[in-house]
Amino acid sequence: MRILIIEDERDLGILIRNFLVKKLKIRPPESSVKIATTLGEGMDYMNEMNPDWVFVDNNLPDGKGINEIEGIKNRGSVKKTSVVMMSAMTNLREEALRKGADYFLDKPISFVEIDKIMDKARNN
Repeated sequence: MRILIIEDERDLGILIRNFLVKKLKIRPPESSVKIATTLGEGMDYMNEMNPDWVFVDNNLPDGKGINEIEGIKNRGSVKKTSVVMMSAMTNLREEALRKGADYFLDKPISFVEIDKIMDKARNN
């Protein structure tokens, strides 16, 4: 499983990565889970790694994550990329889901919620 986390708060990105690596027993984590701190870097990683999952923050230094959801979902890949939108702005939930996000995580991030998302996805 390949996961991309686009989050400008690097420490939060690392916490999410560490949680997912442990939860999903990902080996080796450094090639399977990448953290980008800008949209530009995230899109570069998208092309490089063709992730199964993208966790994307909304407020990033070079743009809004919500504006990239459709582009992430419509990449030329045969497989479907699951998108988790993360934001403290809960009023974005409906728009994010309408644009194709599979899940919406309220900030501050709850690892219990990430756990539920991953369990739900595994059972589908």
